[in-house]
Amino acid sequence: MSKIRFRQGGVIRQRRLFAVEFTLSAMALALTGAQAFAADQARDNAGTSNVMTVTGKQDGTTIPVAKSVSSATKTDTPIIEIPQSVSVVNKEQIKAQNAQTVAQALRYTAGVRSELRGDSTAGAPYLFSRGFYLEQLLDGSRMPSDTSFGYAIANFDPYGLERIEILHGPASVLYGQVNPGGVANLVSKRPTETPVHEVFTTVGSHNRYQAGFDLGGKLTDDGKLLYRLTGTGLDSDTQVKDTKQKRLYIAPAVTWRPNDDTSLTVLAKYQHDPDVGYYNFVPAAGSLFNTADGKISSHTNMGARGFDSHSRTQFSVGYEFEHRLNDVFTLRQNTHYSYVKDDLDNVFSNGFVSGSDDTVNRYAFFNNEHAKVFTIDNQVLADFATGPVSHSLLTGVDFQRILYRETVGLGAASTLNVFSPDYGDIATPATSSDDFIRQKQLGAYSQDQMSFGNWRYLLGMREDWADADDVNPVTASSTAQSSRAFTWRTGLVYLFDNGIAPYASFAKSFTPQVGELFGGGMAKPTTANQYEVGVKYQPTGSQSFATASLFDLTEENVLTADPENPGYSTQAGKVRSKGLELEEHAHITDNLQLIASYTYLHAVTVDSNDSATTIDGDSTPMAGKRIWGMPRNTVSTWLDYSFHNGILQGFGTSAGVRYLSASYDTSNTIRVPSVTLFDAGVHYDTGQHWLLSLNAMNLLDRHYVASCYSANTCTYGDGAQVLATARYRW
Repeated sequence: MSKIRFRQGGVIRQRRLFAVEFTLSAMALALTGAQAFAADQARDNAGTSNVMTVTGKQDGTTIPVAKSVSSATKTDTPIIEIPQSVSVVNKEQIKAQNAQTVAQALRYTAGVRSELRGDSTAGAPYLFSRGFYLEQLLDGSRMPSDTSFGYAIANFDPYGLERIEILHGPASVLYGQVNPGGVANLVSKRPTETPVHEVFTTVGSHNRYQAGFDLGGKLTDDGKLLYRLTGTGLDSDTQVKDTKQKRLYIAPAVTWRPNDDTSLTVLAKYQHDPDVGYYNFVPAAGSLFNTADGKISSHTNMGARGFDSHSRTQFSVGYEFEHRLNDVFTLRQNTHYSYVKDDLDNVFSNGFVSGSDDTVNRYAFFNNEHAKVFTIDNQVLADFATGPVSHSLLTGVDFQRILYRETVGLGAASTLNVFSPDYGDIATPATSSDDFIRQKQLGAYSQDQMSFGNWRYLLGMREDWADADDVNPVTASSTAQSSRAFTWRTGLVYLFDNGIAPYASFAKSFTPQVGELFGGGMAKPTTANQYEVGVKYQPTGSQSFATASLFDLTEENVLTADPENPGYSTQAGKVRSKGLELEEHAHITDNLQLIASYTYLHAVTVDSNDSATTIDGDSTPMAGKRIWGMPRNTVSTWLDYSFHNGILQGFGTSAGVRYLSASYDTSNTIRVPSVTLFDAGVHYDTGQHWLLSLNAMNLLDRHYVASCYSANTCTYGDGAQVLATARYRW
């Protein structure tokens, strides 16, 4: 199969095998502040407080440094007061680096492995944080994602986003059943009082043609009715022969503010990708290792041109309502509905034919899915004081309802000579599985953010009730699961007057899973505990922010094979993740901006009865093995130098470097070498209407393997890509 999957949470899920075994020595961190830079920017969204206010010069290439977020606490909280690591990628960074996907936008973010699947990321946009899947939210609400479904994964165009907020580590106390790696909240562009008028066009590598627009402002003179309308269109080949990407995206939004105490924002998105992009594998022999005929080209299509097709349609609509009753109480209600339909027909490679160095086995596969997710979150926020202690008390009840169907077919396909492809005719396989899945979750939570002098203390608690059932008439199977879980987190921050803020926290998460235990019992949810300590640094009066964090994250009750009762599972599995994350966003001088990150992650499966297949075809225990695809060291640095005066005023140049150390497959017998990638760009802002830019990613066209799951399932990384963009603003 193209994915290694198992039953969990009432759905077919990707196998999660991520953990860490590591002891960190004491480390010293020196993080320098930056000088004041950039003028107050007229923000084009409602979240003006989310960036630092500084003085100086600014143009269209300036990247404001995030100051506060909402997804880490469900309240607008300064990042420095949150006792957990938080990263933010705003729309200015997305624009400056010309990121074409959410995965590309997270390339320079600490703790995140965003392009594990390399050139197949467009077809399967899996994100990882701290060795676990990184759950994606849209405007604080759950979307169809890789943690719950097969291929019905929402993957919206980043041009429609205001920013991406990443909360590293467990987030169940806010969002219920989510994986312990954290959440990436995709924040949509909002209606704006400040007029926004922009159109752009991009051309580049692989015959890429793209255009879009972003419009916003007042619909009425009194500003009580605001709008935003964003859209893009895309037509492009890929680095793999005979595969394409096509996209149409439109996102309208309206805000109604009848008075100063009430607001209602309606947000909608529609995206249709008739051609999603490439998704396939190459064997380790022929990609990592030479065969008698050399290596397989990264341009070779391992599928079948006459059979392969992959389309995706996504739709979401929701509203955010807020009403302030008085100086103490504020009522909120957020609702959201998401729909994803994904149709995949593909021929996958499956290793070389025995005794051959040029011909691979293949199989035909189709996977038709649709997922519907409805969420509603009711909140009461109370701001008050008890003596010298100030409180921001959030209490809420939320509900999620998921309907999902996946129809799968698997059959034989002809072999393929990878050095002289002849794709032939492929027959559509018969249906082998047809899952009808329903999930629902009800959660009640409360969170108190307390302030006493320079101290900030957070305490949150949540109770969840989750139900799931899966009916499959083709396989004549039916499963059902009910679970209940209590999660909580707590943390403490001290704010020094010089901008340094040390913190410590504990967070707990849970994820329901379906599996039959011997004797008739059903599996309990997995639980994860995280201990984190760190320090944040925000120099007073400067546009700079740095975070250093040490974490210890352990997940237990993971399903694994029952050695005494074949065909059943036991919950003896345990995974662990320990590591260090450093991240800084800074304006070093009036001209020079910096984004830098470093991640140390040592990931192993602590306990498991499962086995993996080595490159020699032998079986080896999973216990004690490093997690596949997770580099131990990841380093990235991005610099931009812009001229604000003189003859070169408006010109700028940028350069980035990304380093990923070696990773391993599941058996730990295949080593994927380290890789260093370089990005670069130039840009020119006329200061009036035009912003012109040229961006190059993987500038040196480094050919490399992004990851290997096994000897037969490796993926190449993306080669060089050059994009030229012209933006007109008025």
